[in-house]
Amino acid sequence: MDTTNIKCPVCGSNEMEWGTEDIDIPNFGNVSHYYLRCRDCGYKINDFAFTGNNPTRAEVKIEKKDDLFTKIARGNQASVSIPELGLNIYPGPVAETFVTNIEGLLERFLRVLPLFEDKEKVKEKEDEIHRAMNGDIKFTVIIEDPSGVSHFIDGRDEPNISSQ
Repeated sequence: MDTTNIKCPVCGSNEMEWGTEDIDIPNFGNVSHYYLRCRDCGYKINDFAFTGNNPTRAEVKIEKKDDLFTKIARGNQASVSIPELGLNIYPGPVAETFVTNIEGLLERFLRVLPLFEDKEKVKEKEDEIHRAMNGDIKFTVIIEDPSGVSHFIDGRDEPNISSQ
C-alpha cells in the first residue's frame, strides 16, 4: 500500500492510499485488483483486470424461462449480442466487467432503452424484451471476447452452451 497526493473527491483529504493485488478467482483465473481508499472518510474505488489467454466465442440458447438463470461473466473487452432481439453490447473506453444472469442482462438493456429518442420503437423493444423474459421468445446470447475471460456459467442439468 502506498500513500499519494491524490485528493479524495468526497472529503478533499490528501490521504488516499492505493495498491494492487493479484488474486485467483474461480471461473476467472488470475485477476489484478486495483484500489484507491481514503484514510479519512473511507471513500474507495475498486477495479479489476482479468488476464485472458485465448480469444473466445461462446453462445447459449435460451429456450425456456429456466434458461434465464444461466450466468454470464462479461469482461470489458467482450461483445455480447442477442441477434433475435437486435441487442448488442460493445467494448469501449467505459465498458465494464460484470457477472449476472441472462435475465439480469435483459434488465440492463431495459435500463438503457429510455435513452433512445424514438419512443414508439423503445416501447416495441421493451415489449419484446419482456416477452423474452417471460419465456415467450427463444433466443441466443453470444459472447465474443478477444481477451478470453468472458464465458457462461451453467448450473443446469442440461446445458445449451457451446464454445468455439
